[in-house]
Amino acid sequence: MKHIYITLLAFGLSLPAALAQKQTPPTPGPAPVINIGEPASFVLKNGLKVYVVEKHKVPTVSISLILDNDPILQGDKNGYVEFTGSLLRTGTKTRAKEQIDEEVDFIGAELTTFGNGLNGSALKKHLPTLLQLTSDVLLNPQFKQEELDKFKKQTLSGLASAKANPNQVEGMVRNTLLFGKNHPYGQQLTEKTIENITLADIQNYYTNYFRPNVGYLAVVGDVNTKEVKKLVKKYFGTWKKGDVPRQNVPAATPVSGNRVAIIDRPGAVQTVLSYSNIADLKPGSADAIPATVMNSILGGPYSRLMNNLREKRAYTYGAYSQLNPDKHISQFNAFTSVRNAVTDSAVAQMVLELYRMRAGQPEAAELQRAQSMVSGSFARSLESPATVAIFAINTARYNLPKDYYANYLRNVAAVTPATIQQVAQKYITPTNAYILAVGNADYIERRLTRFDADGELEYYDVNGNKVDRASLEVPAGLTADKVLDNYIQALGGRANLEKIKDITINSTITSPAASLTMIQIQKGTDKLYQSLKYGSNEVQRTVVNGTKGKALSAQQSRNLSTDEVREHKLKLGLNSILNLDKLGIKKNLIGMERLNGRAAYRVELVMPNGKRTIYYLDSETGLKLREMEIEQTTIGNATQTTDYGDYREVNGVKIPHRMLLYAGQQGVVTEVQKVEVNKNIKDDTFKLP
Repeated sequence: MKHIYITLLAFGLSLPAALAQKQTPPTPGPAPVINIGEPASFVLKNGLKVYVVEKHKVPTVSISLILDNDPILQGDKNGYVEFTGSLLRTGTKTRAKEQIDEEVDFIGAELTTFGNGLNGSALKKHLPTLLQLTSDVLLNPQFKQEELDKFKKQTLSGLASAKANPNQVEGMVRNTLLFGKNHPYGQQLTEKTIENITLADIQNYYTNYFRPNVGYLAVVGDVNTKEVKKLVKKYFGTWKKGDVPRQNVPAATPVSGNRVAIIDRPGAVQTVLSYSNIADLKPGSADAIPATVMNSILGGPYSRLMNNLREKRAYTYGAYSQLNPDKHISQFNAFTSVRNAVTDSAVAQMVLELYRMRAGQPEAAELQRAQSMVSGSFARSLESPATVAIFAINTARYNLPKDYYANYLRNVAAVTPATIQQVAQKYITPTNAYILAVGNADYIERRLTRFDADGELEYYDVNGNKVDRASLEVPAGLTADKVLDNYIQALGGRANLEKIKDITINSTITSPAASLTMIQIQKGTDKLYQSLKYGSNEVQRTVVNGTKGKALSAQQSRNLSTDEVREHKLKLGLNSILNLDKLGIKKNLIGMERLNGRAAYRVELVMPNGKRTIYYLDSETGLKLREMEIEQTTIGNATQTTDYGDYREVNGVKIPHRMLLYAGQQGVVTEVQKVEVNKNIKDDTFKLP
């Protein structure tokens, strides 16, 4: 399928933060007691716990509802919890989604739902309307199959984007390594689990877990308790309580010794690195605030990691760490992204900083700077009513002292160098951790072996499946031509492919940015037509006729180069696999790799201009599982990957009906809706404009 580019801004650098590293922060004054406002509280007869914080400076109000449900192991239907929360917003028994959107927009409000609650905000005068809408969404949802199908497509597109982003891949697989796939924190969202989710799963989760007796509702803003109580009773009093299943969240077993895991990204010029371990840090515990200050010293804006890896050695744009409390089990994680050549050096320096953090107490100036950063971040967070609402809920959920947040800054200021060392030794375990590298395995594996306790690296795919890389050896005597001949046979055979004189394929394309329709038409081996539309508007057209071609859009019309024409024939032509020699393409069998549990041969196709395409062909079925384009640029290799699946037979030939394209940090899902063969397409279709 023709690759589709939809450009999105993935991330940026903060210039002020970079400049701030060259400055010395001012000496802080005495830590004050923060006047957050002690919430008034009451409980409805159905068990809903309500907290009201009055803040009258601005005529706005914010509401937050948290359902205190345990994490659930969702198994082969992973994703249905968040699906349920998102689908709450897609219609009720009295309002269609469009009506809800219109009413929310009309009052200038916000209303978002998720797997364990919702958030909303509006002007004070619109609070009754906001609560009415919220009540309707929460108490009277109407889950519809068409909305579920739509959300599945959107989620598949988002998953494709996540898999194209090495930072997100690192996060997903890291959790699986630390907790295991049979733990709620380690389970993986995959295309298969998404497809397995049914409307009954959504309804069952809603029925069993959306109950008021596990709910915490916070209302913050220009309100008084009396009016809130009246409104909450009116709109949430009929919400029926019930027994909510409790889950046994298993403890995670820390890794024994350091383990190095690699997720292979062939052609990548950078490696995403992380160093992580299990950490049992609970919210509101005596260690929670000191651990936050310690983490700021190690991996915050002025941190040791940043100073070492960025300022001193120029390995990276940024190096950070995380240590967040969790009710059940938490983790410590240090992470960065570096060029391949310094992958091992970056790991060595990260390890050094972890040992330094445990080995000694920070200097007074370093501690003071971290305390200032943590205090400033906390103070800024109070500007958001939603944060204040969460503080009120957390105080109740975690049984915190009533003045926990009011005294937060004082407690930050009271952290001592000795306490910093104690929490570092308790929650950072550099000799029992996972080192995870997402990058070009062929280039980085030999550099990382020395960091593994046993010198035996582990390999995983993007779904967290372990890959036995060492056992994948190409059988003696096998060549690229033989593998490609098996591919031709798997598609239906040379004779059936040659019977196709013309083919028309209609598809839908879903990305995080937009949904498009696409029509592709091929006639013979040298006539191609592709049109992309957004609604009824054509946004791009490509036509190839013989040795010439054109690309057209609303902004321009340009002639395709000889290399581009050849590339389009290879990409779009169903029969192009039969004509590689005529296209001047060289073929090389370069090894094997395991994709989603399937052993695949890697066949490299080299264009006359040097551009490379790698086919990943299933060693059992012969079908293409993946295609990766690699192009050299002035800043390194640029890669684009497409996964193929859902092969269906049409006129004796197997055609993939589902493609997941990863381009840079983006993901695009293409689904074939209709295929027509030998319709006697006229040559005028391919006339160059």
